[in-house]
Amino acid sequence: MKKSLLSAMAVMLVTASLSACGSSNDGGNNTSNAGNNAQGSNQTDNSGNAAATNTASGNSSNAAATEEAVDPFAKFAEPVEVSIGRAIDPNYKFDGTDTAEDNVYTRWLKDKFNIEIKHAWEAAQGTDYQQKVSLAISSNDLPDAMVVNETQLRQMVKAGQLADLKDVYDKYASPELKATYDSNPGLLDSVTFDGKLYALPETTLPSAPLTWIRKDWLDKLGLQPPKSLADLENIAKAFIDNKMGGDKTIGIVGTQQGGTLYSTFLSSTDHWYNFSPLFFANDAYPGIWTKDKDGNTVYGSTTEETKKALEMMRDWYAKGILDKEMGVRKSTAEVVASGQAGIFFGPWWSAYNNIPDNIKNDPKANWRAYAAPLDAAGKFNSNQATGSSYIVVSKEAKHPEAIIKMTSIHKWGKDEEFNKLTAGKQMTSQEVPLFLILGAGDQLEYAVNSLRKYLKGEMKIEDFDQANYGWAYEMAKHVKAIKKEPFDSYDIGTFDQQADTGFFTHIYAHLNGGSTFVDADVNWVRSIATAQTKTMESRWSNLKKLEDETFLKIIMGSEDISAFDTFVKKWKDQGGDKITEEVNELK
Repeated sequence: MKKSLLSAMAVMLVTASLSACGSSNDGGNNTSNAGNNAQGSNQTDNSGNAAATNTASGNSSNAAATEEAVDPFAKFAEPVEVSIGRAIDPNYKFDGTDTAEDNVYTRWLKDKFNIEIKHAWEAAQGTDYQQKVSLAISSNDLPDAMVVNETQLRQMVKAGQLADLKDVYDKYASPELKATYDSNPGLLDSVTFDGKLYALPETTLPSAPLTWIRKDWLDKLGLQPPKSLADLENIAKAFIDNKMGGDKTIGIVGTQQGGTLYSTFLSSTDHWYNFSPLFFANDAYPGIWTKDKDGNTVYGSTTEETKKALEMMRDWYAKGILDKEMGVRKSTAEVVASGQAGIFFGPWWSAYNNIPDNIKNDPKANWRAYAAPLDAAGKFNSNQATGSSYIVVSKEAKHPEAIIKMTSIHKWGKDEEFNKLTAGKQMTSQEVPLFLILGAGDQLEYAVNSLRKYLKGEMKIEDFDQANYGWAYEMAKHVKAIKKEPFDSYDIGTFDQQADTGFFTHIYAHLNGGSTFVDADVNWVRSIATAQTKTMESRWSNLKKLEDETFLKIIMGSEDISAFDTFVKKWKDQGGDKITEEVNELK
């Protein structure tokens, strides 16, 4: 595959933490102009700068809304100082004598817009930063703005420490920023309490685990795609019995060494090569916090539905339906690429990785994605991808309008001067203050539907919205060379893999996995908590270890299913009940 710029823009967002389109609430080195997600430029502006943006907000008491028009990119007449709490990567290499507080980006903000950034304090990203934020909250000694997690946000709301951002957001946020949030329905509602807007949240790339199957194997055996768990079991057994991948055919490949059994409230988009769909189809949601039938807060890993799912998986493992080397295999990806396996679970962008390697080895390998298995009621269930980072502003902040302006500037305010200053240098969260990822929520839907219309002649190339959906436009320029008729079939034989190797995987992933996801009727289940509570800080590591070890032993048969009940009791006694109380307060 050609190492073109646009190929680089589509670097996979399929690492173990996939979190969210990659933002971190402790200031990790996220880049502001590297399109580090599977949709390429789903967060890219016209100049190719990704919209992984910093965000901030303001205080309505300091900036009352008026009828006058506000230019979100206008320079302040007088210098405006903004103090922030900052997460620092001790290993990050700045250019020359630059620092997180004084670098090419912050100097540009000062020179171009009269916004001067001051660090109220700094802390190493990760635990140190989280502790520093918690200390600032408990001592009520807040900078003008900082990035926090959900638990910290709710603590600050309860303590009355935050500015109501509604009026200042309405007045000073750029139209582009507002459009971004409008395209993510309900996101601002999640940070609105009693009618007051207390934060600006990061956005996340929607994700649900699909079932990827070798359709050429299905066709050869005369089998239909799966709908139920029983269908999936029968297909896997047929693949094994007929040695579709050779003598060592694997039924359903999954969790590798160091991998996860399912996504969790701390890694909500981790749907890569694990068994989340098997739990979801049993109406079980391990790893996240939900409500039971009586409306009580419950940790999904302790429910009877999860016990039932584990019992089923134990049976499947004993029959060889699940990979016998699950949990100890070094690389699941290598198994897929080798052609041994015909079933795995993964997000829509799975067609970017490993599948192309398998296709190179076997050009007829026809991997297709299915919104399955369904639960007993016929629903396709999934946990909901949730962001974990929020910009908050102290109610004492003197210039919240400056922070709102910074938000619009970072994505939409770059100019020729900025491009010259940063030539050859990516601006990361270490240079950009108050870094938070933002992206339109309907990027994938727009790309898939517009490409389908374009192929059918229902849309012209000039009809594409280049300003807001640049990646869809870029793919449209290449799609007709790659996608052959029939246009409504996404079997591998309907793609010309060699016509445009730089764009093949992009087109293939969007029309194959992307169309399945866009067309699916997903029953989303959102975790009540998306960040650790106070007791979790000291107890969660041990509780999660207990959970992971117990569940893996049950599935692999070294522990009886009764071990689940023992696990639940230990979990509750060792801090789980206290943590549940804390999560219940978040509702």
